[in-house]
Amino acid sequence: MEGETIKVLLADDHELVLDGLKLILERDDRFEVIGEAYDGEELLRKIRMAPELDIVVLDINMPKKDGIQVTREIKSTYPEVKVLILSMYNRKEFVKNLVDVGIDGYILKNAGKQELLKALETLSGGDPYYGEEVTKTIMKSYQKKKVFDNPIDVELSTREKEIVKLIANELTTAEIADQLFISVYTVDTHRKNILAKLGVKNAAGIMKFALQTGIVKGFDL
Repeated sequence: MEGETIKVLLADDHELVLDGLKLILERDDRFEVIGEAYDGEELLRKIRMAPELDIVVLDINMPKKDGIQVTREIKSTYPEVKVLILSMYNRKEFVKNLVDVGIDGYILKNAGKQELLKALETLSGGDPYYGEEVTKTIMKSYQKKKVFDNPIDVELSTREKEIVKLIANELTTAEIADQLFISVYTVDTHRKNILAKLGVKNAAGIMKFALQTGIVKGFDL
């Protein structure tokens, strides 16, 4: 997306929230708001009419179809579109359900303007983004739950284990490449191999594996 604006579609059932988000993004030349929606069905209609769309920012609670239903449909039909959840809720059941249907990022509505912009920029670069509190919630959801039947049977190389740890600690692909003195392409290749070996879809799945195997430590409940 280098050299082009990042095209964003906003969805929330509160006009004031939409106006605020639009104002923030319109003041940044990197982003272009190409539409707004007040409910899940309207959002899906607008996505169908926006083939150039990069990122959808949406709330969980919306009329007609909620954020979980909408995300499931977006990821099924438009897998290349990134989904960023912007919500006031940080409850484990909400976060877990959304991670399981394939969201790319999740931040809370009390996050500042800079975190919103950082989340959008991170997603546009191909990496997931979860706010700090949301990351803790994800890790709490899985640290005491058995996710992999035989995690020790998953054979990861030393380099792959290093990358798993860095992903679980929320480093972006570029940051991992810098830290390990390897190319971004090499990191992407390792990431794809790790996802295939673990049988998971995204960074949240890698995080679960890292917790269960002790590659990273979780948080006290």
